[in-house]
Amino acid sequence: MQKVNKITYTLAAIFAVVVFIFSSFVGGGAAVGYAATSTNDIQAVYEQTNVLDNLDGAIIGGELFDIKDYPHNDRDKLQVITFVEFCYSYYTSKQNDYGLYVYVYNPQDLIFDTRTERNRIQLKYGNSSYSTYPLQFLNYSTRAGYEGRFYKFKVNLTENERKTILKALPVDNRTYEISGITLCVNGVATEYPCAQKYTYTGYVKGYGSELAETDTLNCTVDGFEKYVELDVKHTFYRPDGDYYNGEQSQLNSCYFRVPNKYFEDYGELSKIACEWYEYFTKPILVTEDNYIYNKINALHGADTNTLSDDMYFLFNVFWENAYSSWFSKSGISDWTSNYDYEVGDTYHWGFLWLNGAQVQYDDFTNFAAAFYTGGKPCEDYDIDGEVLKSKLLTNSNYLGGEKLNDRYSKYLFENYVQQGYEYGYNRKEINADDMLDVFWNITTKSLWQTIFGGFDVETVYDSKKAIEIISSSDLAGTDSEIAGSLYINENDVKRLKAEYSKATANNEQLVLFRYSTTKYMCAPCTASYCNKDKIDGGKTIVKNNAEMWNGGDFNAYVAQETVYLDFDIISLWFTAEDGTETEVPVVMSPQDVIAGITPPLDEDYHNDKEKNIIKLILGLIFAILIIVLFYPILSPILGFIVNGLLWLITAPFKAIGKLFKRKKE
Repeated sequence: MQKVNKITYTLAAIFAVVVFIFSSFVGGGAAVGYAATSTNDIQAVYEQTNVLDNLDGAIIGGELFDIKDYPHNDRDKLQVITFVEFCYSYYTSKQNDYGLYVYVYNPQDLIFDTRTERNRIQLKYGNSSYSTYPLQFLNYSTRAGYEGRFYKFKVNLTENERKTILKALPVDNRTYEISGITLCVNGVATEYPCAQKYTYTGYVKGYGSELAETDTLNCTVDGFEKYVELDVKHTFYRPDGDYYNGEQSQLNSCYFRVPNKYFEDYGELSKIACEWYEYFTKPILVTEDNYIYNKINALHGADTNTLSDDMYFLFNVFWENAYSSWFSKSGISDWTSNYDYEVGDTYHWGFLWLNGAQVQYDDFTNFAAAFYTGGKPCEDYDIDGEVLKSKLLTNSNYLGGEKLNDRYSKYLFENYVQQGYEYGYNRKEINADDMLDVFWNITTKSLWQTIFGGFDVETVYDSKKAIEIISSSDLAGTDSEIAGSLYINENDVKRLKAEYSKATANNEQLVLFRYSTTKYMCAPCTASYCNKDKIDGGKTIVKNNAEMWNGGDFNAYVAQETVYLDFDIISLWFTAEDGTETEVPVVMSPQDVIAGITPPLDEDYHNDKEKNIIKLILGLIFAILIIVLFYPILSPILGFIVNGLLWLITAPFKAIGKLFKRKKE
């Protein structure tokens, strides 16, 4: 355990520089390079002092800071040199200067991303629980040979967070426990373990008792071993069922190994604290048509109204089940096109059920990404989650503009998430016994519905506990059986087994953590195109798409899903038999959780040729029954109709006969 009895000189050196600059500013002297906005803005002045000016003369680890002790080392990891509590006061009127700062030694001379809130520190204060807070970059060392070797950050607290911390801290014994620090390089976030407890007593002169004539601020640093580094892997589960409005349940889970000693020392794993940023993608296209793919892919997520100079395209996405009967065929379609269709308009043609169809439109503006099946049937083609992630990042770089989490174009995502969920930042504390629901739909048709259209839908629900410790019995059976039992993706079963083998060999437990259920949206799509000079009001393309749809001739599908950016497990909670709870902080690098894309489910009754033939036969039988039952009423009408048809058919022949007769005469 590391223990430093006094870091007073560290802070004294820092404050000496600040006070000198501040005094010069107040007294009218030149303070070159510092631009405090008011005569009492001591915090702003301090933040502008360079990191090395603060560290020179400081005591670090019980010894005077010597820059030669911090060489370049490609094999060494980032370290937190010190954590500074700045100008704490129990006087409310003096608390505006309070702040928290972090000094970092960067042995690999990495160039950290400085304009991002993804740089974060994970800590607890007093008796609080662990949380993460964004870091604001202030400056780095510029001394020759040590450029970027040291970084200085401010813990960027909201006003409410700041007030909460000041209220919670004991006045005479203020503790901060730092478990890890996350910094980004070229958009990749890495968390480094810290495991240091900083205990502050006393005050800087002027912030404690007004009668105090000297600084009394003191700090001790203790290391601690109660933290766990996790290697987290993700999976998802979508239950089978029948296609209904394009909705599928999706259970989102992850799994990781935890050393047995935590269970032995602290009891059962009872709760997990985690955080993420939640968003819902715009439609993602998977197509069999190479020409369409090339056109959409070249947009990189931009509006489809800029699709082509010489061709019009129309994409119909049939989220809702098709409704059909004897007398009409209709459907509601989401659509996008570079032709100016009117939202809400209904396009129809034909005579009754013989050749009729109508489509009502509700549009969307762009595809987040496009994929080509290589000519294979789209209903058999999946997209891996990592492939989708790469395409979203590529498109984001092309689009530019506002970014989500500094990497993903906001234009590739909806400005909402699914009902009941929180857009953007989420922090969750999920108990082991919390239940997560999944559902699947079963559709059926009665004889009457087979004739006239319609169907019944039964939704079946099941639930799973949020936290499950995997045992050998859970991994017995085929991959399909294991996936169906644990509610994970079948493609991840082998990897789960490998992690279980590692856990067994290393005296660890394998934890399966289910943290969210959402709806995965996926529906068939028909796409058509034509030359702009042959658009004829747009109806031909609509008709082509509707006929493809009615015939089940889909050449693409479209999907939308929820993604979890910068997913991070903050801490694990254990509960002993006597009810004692212990929080163990977690060190893991944040992850972007983007599930793979799978084709839409099959409709077990739609576009089945055999059933259509049965429907036609039943329809004819029904027509005959109607005629038989209502013959007394219908016979005069039918007689009139038959006579009229006979007259129409024979009239031309009679006229020709009369003409020849006159000619003969």
